[in-house]
Amino acid sequence: MKIKFCLLLFCLPFILSAQTTKLSMDEVEGRQEVSMDDVTGKSTDGVYRYYAKGATKPFTGILYANHPNGEVNSWQQFVDGIGEGEWINYYDNGNYREIGNYDQNKVTGPIKKYYRNGVLQAAGNYKDWRIRIGEWKYYDEQGNLVKTEDYGTKGSIMEVQEYYDRGDIPFSWYSSILADNGFKNGTIGEK
Repeated sequence: MKIKFCLLLFCLPFILSAQTTKLSMDEVEGRQEVSMDDVTGKSTDGVYRYYAKGATKPFTGILYANHPNGEVNSWQQFVDGIGEGEWINYYDNGNYREIGNYDQNKVTGPIKKYYRNGVLQAAGNYKDWRIRIGEWKYYDEQGNLVKTEDYGTKGSIMEVQEYYDRGDIPFSWYSSILADNGFKNGTIGEK
């Protein structure tokens, strides 16, 4: 209990300073926080949901993970076992790495990415997990705007490709999302 309370106190400044949060502070304070190590995931009715170990109902609250040095790695809001609301990824030095939103388990909407030194690296919007859409702004490590790129409404799957190439996501998991978004045969690398 003390660890969860300390974690909440540690995360509270980050929660309060984050751009947009779908939950009020009263809702966040009343939610359970569970380590990603203490949950399991399973597909029910075609939807992947998280459950606290030993629980029969899908998890609602905050899931977090820590870096090996103890610093928070990620902080994510879940409702009924599904990613819904704000998520934040951190560097192991405590600085933000990414701040965005989940909508039905998909990283969708505004996103801000940061350099390790805490300076904004990029800002734009995602749809259907990590398809970059619309205008994105990119900055150097001093915070100077270096370029603006418009990915249009169909978007770019360059970031999806990077995850796939590293082996972080299986093609079978993402192929239907690509196909639904007009990428030829749901193939990574083809538009």
